[in-house]
Amino acid sequence: MDTLIGKRRGFISSPYPNGQSYGDVVAAMAAFFREVIRDWNGRRLLLIGHSATRWALDALSNRGRLEDLVDAPFNWRPGWEYVIPETLGCVDNR
Repeated sequence: MDTLIGKRRGFISSPYPNGQSYGDVVAAMAAFFREVIRDWNGRRLLLIGHSATRWALDALSNRGRLEDLVDAPFNWRPGWEYVIPETLGCVDNR
């Protein structure tokens, strides 16, 4: 059982020691999306990351709120596909 369930929400706006908050990861992924749109628009990319990367992608693609995603049960799939939203809008999960 995951011992961090319920505790992860505390790191949405406060960073892990010597690390980033989940909100920081969302902001970094939003910046990455903007670069991808600018430099790689229309191409397929492979992105390798960790759970915070996936939660940020889910939050930015409107698949859920960060507050809910960090504590949701994990269901492994062989891959996730995301389509970058045409506009990132005003996303702020910090």
